[in-house]
Order: sequence, then structure tokens, then C-alpha cells
Amino acid sequence: MTAHRYFPGPSHHVPPELVHEFDIYQFSPGVSDPLEQWGNLLASDAPRIFYTHHNGGHWVFLDYEDVREAFRNDALFSTFQTPIPPIEPYPVMQPQGVDPPEHKKFRSLLAPLFTPAAVTKMHAELHRRTTALLDAFADRGSCEFGRDFASVLPTGMFLYLMGMPEDRLPEFVKLSEVFMRSNDEAERAQNIQQIYAVIAEYLAWRATRPGNDLGSVLISARDEHGQPFDQQDVLNCGFLLFVAGLDTVTSTMTFIWRHLARNAEARRELVSMIEKLTVAVDELLRIHSVPNIYRRVKKDMVYRGITMKENDRVVLPCSVANRDEKVFEHADVIDLHREVNNHLTFGAGPHRCVGSHLAKTEVTIALQEWLRRIPDFDVAADAQIRGHLGPTLGFSQLPLVWAPKA
Repeated sequence: MTAHRYFPGPSHHVPPELVHEFDIYQFSPGVSDPLEQWGNLLASDAPRIFYTHHNGGHWVFLDYEDVREAFRNDALFSTFQTPIPPIEPYPVMQPQGVDPPEHKKFRSLLAPLFTPAAVTKMHAELHRRTTALLDAFADRGSCEFGRDFASVLPTGMFLYLMGMPEDRLPEFVKLSEVFMRSNDEAERAQNIQQIYAVIAEYLAWRATRPGNDLGSVLISARDEHGQPFDQQDVLNCGFLLFVAGLDTVTSTMTFIWRHLARNAEARRELVSMIEKLTVAVDELLRIHSVPNIYRRVKKDMVYRGITMKENDRVVLPCSVANRDEKVFEHADVIDLHREVNNHLTFGAGPHRCVGSHLAKTEVTIALQEWLRRIPDFDVAADAQIRGHLGPTLGFSQLPLVWAPKA
């Protein structure tokens, strides 16, 4: 591969009327809420497809139909080498970071492990872990939600499924946060190497102690000819599982719990349907969608009358697509009984999130166990809540309070 082969070129093809300067990593002055940041963009005069020169230059799609088309149309929009800002070399995360049909090898390996039936077998462990976390702080009447709950539950479950040592959880959370939130080239390059080192160390250890975990599945996988998968591809798949399994569920939960802390009626409504939360959780996932997904234009083309060049980057903000009034009636209203909900929180097409059933189940069980123990809670009165932007939206801190047990 030649240096910077997949970097975008100059933006000479972009007409001035399609330029709207917007930084996906930086808040506007006076704004600290990620959804407010993107909501202000929607309320501005920005074109529905626009170009910004920030972070190496990229397009942003705002309409649901365009976001869904970019998810589905792998002939035009690639998942291979998409980072914003551009960086090479960049992990070829299997199967997310390769286009069809090459992605099928690892997707076929992983998909059976995350079916609804497979996730059902994880319920008892998820309930156990959620209860144990709540036991640590429920009686005292306060917690730092991200540190004490939202980061620990999905990360701990991921480590359990992978067969990785859970005593390294704080280290892994930090590595994931840097990967998802930094736009500093040197920091990101170092972070990528650190994550690869963690995965390589673990897989080498697991190879001598095979078990029934995800890591053992990766190591023992064979292709159609009975040959082991390429070791770099195995590392790349481990890399994907590491970063995808940690930050997104944590960030989603911080949004949902902040909403519930501020909305007693929503809390009561969820408590009244505590055993049947499927529809409600889908709506909470729609309105609190955290991913900004990246794509790379595969070839020079004209899309919707707009000239795009090979290697142009595209940002697909799921939170914006999920609030498109052309698709969702009263899109900004949280309707916990919304029956038709084709949201894009987990993507669409060949790269739809393979772990979506697990993510939904983690959120559902977390809500059930939390609301049974702590049905009424609020954001701490003196809390300074600041969000973060980038590939995932979320809040770095969310201090919650409730009546302590006497």
C-alpha cells in the first residue's frame, strides 16, 4: 500500500453553496450537550448534504434516506479505511472494515454468537452483574453513573464473553475512550498500537488455554478449506470486538438515564411496563442514538446531483437521521409506545451491527433492575455535565442522586 493511498484529495470539486463549516469533534460556544449541538445544526441553514473542511474535510448526510442509502450501498460507499481525520495505517476491523463479499467470513463466524436465542442464554449473567453493581451504591443514594454503572456493565460483560481478565477493566475503558473520542493524530496512532498489543497478548495467552469464549472461537476458526484464518485478520476482528463492545452501550445508557432523571413521567411509565420494555427501549434507542458512522466514497461519482470524488469521507449521524420528520411522525417526541420504529441506531444493510440484540438486552435488563431498586432519581443539583462528540456521542460524567436507604 502506498502512503496515504486512501486519503481524500483537495476539495476543488465542492461548490461554495454546499460548504458549511461544522466540527464533529468540537462544541460550539455555549453548548455542552451533544444532541443540542447536532440539533442546532439541523435548525441552521446547512444543506441536507454539506461539506466541511474540518478534520481533513468530509461530507455530512442529514436525511434518513441518504444515511440509509450510504449504509446499504457498498458499491458506492465503503467501510474500508474511513477514519476522520484520516490516518494510515488504520485497523482493518473485521468484518466491519471490509466490504462485501470479503466481510462474510468473519460476519458468518460472529453472527450465530449474537442471535436472539444466543443472547437469551446471557440473561442470567446480565441480571447477576447488574444486581451486583446496584448492590454497591443503591442504598447510599448517589453514584457517578458512567463510572459506577454505565461503563462497568457492558465492559464487564464483554470481557466475560471474551474470556479476558476483568481486573484490567479500567485500563480497557480508557483505551476505548481515546479511540472513540480523540482527533489528535499522534494520540490516535499510539492508542491503536496499544489496543493491538492488548488483543495480541490476550489471543496468544488464550491459544494455550482454549475455552468456550469469543477469543477461543476466533483462534480456532477455520475457513472452507479447513485452514486457520489469517492471524492479522483474527487480530483485526479482536480489535473490532474490543472497541465496538465498550463505548457505544455506555454512551447510550448515559443519554437514556439523563433523560429519565429529568422526566418523572417517563420513569413511572417504564415502571408500569417493566416486564415488557421492548417497544419502549427501541424508542429510547432511536431518540438517543449515539453513533456517527463514517464511510469512504469508492469512486468518482455524482450523488443526488452532487459531485463526489474517490476517497471523500462521509459522516452518517444516526441521531439526526432518527429525527427525520419525513420518516418518524413527531420525530422529536419520545413515544414509548411507538410501534413502527425503523431507526438506524444499529445501521442498515450488510454491516448492520452484529451485536444489536446484545446491546438492546443490556439496556433492557439494566433498566429493569435499576428501576426496581431506584424508581426515582435525579441529576445532582450541582452537577457540571459536559458531553463528548466524535464517532460516539455521550457524557463524560453523569452524577445521579436519589433518596438513600434509612
